[in-house]
This record gives sequence, C-alpha cells and structure tokens, in this order.
Amino acid sequence: MKNSKKYNLPNMKTYHFYLMVFAMISLIGCEPFVDDKIDIGGPPSPSFEIMSAGTPNDFVFKNTTQGGFLTKWDLGPNGSKEGNEVEVNFPFKGTYDIKMTTFNKGGSASTSQTLTVTEDDPNACFGNFKILTGCAEKVWKLAPEANAMHIGPSLNETWWGNGEADVTTRFCHFNDEYIFRSNGEFEYDNKGDFWADDNGSGVVWPADLGLEIGCNPASSWPDKYKAWDSGVYGFSATENSITIVGEGAWIGLYKVGTTDEVVVPQSSITYSIDEISENRMVIFADFGWGVWRFTLVSE
Repeated sequence: MKNSKKYNLPNMKTYHFYLMVFAMISLIGCEPFVDDKIDIGGPPSPSFEIMSAGTPNDFVFKNTTQGGFLTKWDLGPNGSKEGNEVEVNFPFKGTYDIKMTTFNKGGSASTSQTLTVTEDDPNACFGNFKILTGCAEKVWKLAPEANAMHIGPSLNETWWGNGEADVTTRFCHFNDEYIFRSNGEFEYDNKGDFWADDNGSGVVWPADLGLEIGCNPASSWPDKYKAWDSGVYGFSATENSITIVGEGAWIGLYKVGTTDEVVVPQSSITYSIDEISENRMVIFADFGWGVWRFTLVSE
C-alpha cells in the first residue's frame, strides 16, 4: 500500500476570517487617490493710489492690491523703486506713465496710471542735473583733445579714437553744442553743419545717406534723417545716466543709440555716466560687442 501525505486544511471559520481580511485590504488599497496639493490661487488684481505728498511735485504711490508680497514701480524718468508705498519727486511739469507690478503666490500682474504734474519744482536743481545745467543753462562740447570720441571693446580699450588733428579736420563736429537747461530742455545746435560718419570701413553711415564722409551743410540732411539736425528736446539725469527724449536727439555722434549703432533717428537715448564734474563729463553707451565713449567739456 502506497504511503499518502496528510494535509492540514483550515476549518471553515478560519477560512472565512482570512477571506474577510483580504477583502478589507483590497478595499483599502483601492481607495480613490486624493489630491493633496494646496490651491495657491491666481495672479493678483492690481490697483494703486496716487496721493500728494504735500507739494505739487512730490507724490506717494500706494499699492492697494490684496495679498501681494512684492511690489515694483516703473516711474519713467525717475527710474524704478520697490515697496508697497514709495514717495517720489517729479521736478518738471508734464504727464508721466506710472506702472506698478505686484506679486503674490499665484504670479504677478501690472497696472498703469497717468500722473499729471502741473508745475516745475523751483527747488529741483541738485545732483547731476545741477552739474549739467548750472541751474540755468550750460553749453557742453566735445573736448578738443585726442580720444574725445572713442570706440573699443571696453570703456578703456580702444579700437579707434579721434586724434588731435581731428579737432580741426572735423571742425563741423567739434563745434556742435549740447545745451542743458534747468527747465528740462536739451538743445542740440550743430551750428549749420555736421559730420557724416562712416561704418568703420570707409562707407558712409547710413549707407543710403547719399553724402560724402566728412563735413556737410546742415541743409544736406535728407528728409529721412532730418530729425538728426539741430533741435530742442527734453532730458532727465540720474546719478548714473543721462536720458535725452525726442526724435533724433543725440550727444556725441548721431549713429550711437542706447544699445547699438542705429540707422534711423531714435525717440530717446540713454547714456551711462563714467565721470562728471563741474566742467567735464565722460559718458558712454555699452553695446555688449563694443563701447562708444564721449568726453565733453563746458567753459
């Protein structure tokens, strides 16, 4: 007779117990997924108030947005500031676009308002504005010296700079006047002539100027480029820069814009200040690929 193995099977009560446990585990394992992410909401709905700070030229800008934690202000000629409440002086009458950008956990949003300043500030003459204007009117010219005009890979490295002889050869350039007035006006006066520049390779700039490189009468400006002729514009000055505002306004050389050499008159140009004193200043435009630098003097 063959030997047979004996298996110990669970009784029915034990079997039912295991079955119930298995079913409970299965139910727990199949419980629907619950998203535990926190709803941070959307970007803010920006708003701000403009309030007088006690004079016709001083204003307070206050962020009235709910739930913001960072606020940035674009104040036009007055640069930029941060803070939920900022006080700013606008020395000259005019209209200014004020832009506020505020941030919350959901992102950022911007809004703008127009500020109207009704009169000039009689106490506005200070800092670089005072140096440029003398609190009245001051005339600046290119310094009659070598390297008054300079272009190079950096502010102090030179690819080209005018020589002393160019002060005479480019008489129509070195006689140009850049006039700053305490009422916020900037005037460019070319004295009836101008220098048609080249592209660095002997071709007149812009290529369709239709003139010989060198001195030309102011009447020779083609209509397309007439805005580069003499004119009256506006300006603002900060600790580190000078911005002239108005189509065709420029200092030093008509083709030098804020961020590159240009082939059309610009609506505004900003120059960085390297040094400035009562009778001498050095300004520049950094293009990344090169730097134009101009040295000007005032008598």
